[in-house]
Amino acid sequence: MNNSGWPHRLYALDASRGFAALAVVLCHWQHLAYQGYSLPADFVQESQPLYGILRLFYEQGARAVQYFFLLSGFIFFWLYRESIQNRETSARAFFVQRFSRLYPLHLLTLLIVAGLQLLYISREHISYIYSFNDVYHFFLNLGFASNWGFEKGWSFNAPVWSVSIEILLYIIFFLVAFFRQGWWLFCLSVSIGSSVLDHITGYFIFNGLALFFLGGFVFYLTFLLSTRIRILKAPIYLMTTIAWSLVISNFYNFDLSSIVLYFGIVGKIFLIGFPNYVLFPLTVCSLALLEIDNGALLKPVSWMGDISYSSYLLHFPLQMVFGLAVSYHILSSGFYLNPVYLLLYFVILIPMSYIVYLKFERPMQRTIRNHMNRF
Repeated sequence: MNNSGWPHRLYALDASRGFAALAVVLCHWQHLAYQGYSLPADFVQESQPLYGILRLFYEQGARAVQYFFLLSGFIFFWLYRESIQNRETSARAFFVQRFSRLYPLHLLTLLIVAGLQLLYISREHISYIYSFNDVYHFFLNLGFASNWGFEKGWSFNAPVWSVSIEILLYIIFFLVAFFRQGWWLFCLSVSIGSSVLDHITGYFIFNGLALFFLGGFVFYLTFLLSTRIRILKAPIYLMTTIAWSLVISNFYNFDLSSIVLYFGIVGKIFLIGFPNYVLFPLTVCSLALLEIDNGALLKPVSWMGDISYSSYLLHFPLQMVFGLAVSYHILSSGFYLNPVYLLLYFVILIPMSYIVYLKFERPMQRTIRNHMNRF
């Protein structure tokens, strides 16, 4: 496959990754209502700040993790599959790149959360939100294995669970590429099979596999649309527009899940399969095609993708700081209902994430890669 006509970087996908990270952060705003590791009985979801505007994110922001998996699959099949298959990228080089990209900030935030949990427990005699903050789970987190099936529950900087699954996906992906597998039919088959296993077992790894290899399939589809069957690009754009219109209508106008048409399954499909298998693939495909054809339209906001990892890993430690402020009676327990604090939270999180990206993530990547290249 010759995708030399593609840009070296798809800024639109970077921007979408950053937007998805902030969607998860908004979904987790309810953490600030927790008392220990449970929501109070009188918590009302609709009482969260600007709920009428942000309802989609409060209720469904967690689905952005599935978008991450799919987007990762697209990007890795695009950038790495052929170079691994052709032995241009070695296992050592591939995993050094992954380790230097992910581990330094993971370790830093793990240590910060561990310290903040000790402080919170000393005051409240209970963990904050995630309860399994013991030595065993610390070492699972230390090895990026917090959600490999060995855990007893959520622990420490728990949102890193998706990164823990990504590590396994990278290993599987490298083996698939190394042994010259992974064409579109292979990707689609693995995605469907893993999706079935996900529904049967509920194991996170199968959900990750289903979306990651679906992302690989979307890459091949996008390549085909951009090189051979360009006539179908317009229908793809149209379907993407319709799909997002349905989502917005469902959350802000009328509930599509209550509609019963043709065997009564339309609502169920919308709730269960629509985001992962229709909305997200169409979105990634359309964003990539738009940039391939029209240039880097979203380059000015691509910095959101640069800070997606730091904002994702830093948002829970920042929430712990707010939780401790409540414990020390600096803030009232109902502060999270005030839109001013929601704005303050993002005013702190976004610049902090950008600074951490520039001053910690990138220097650590360079240091680790330079050190490893000496051997």
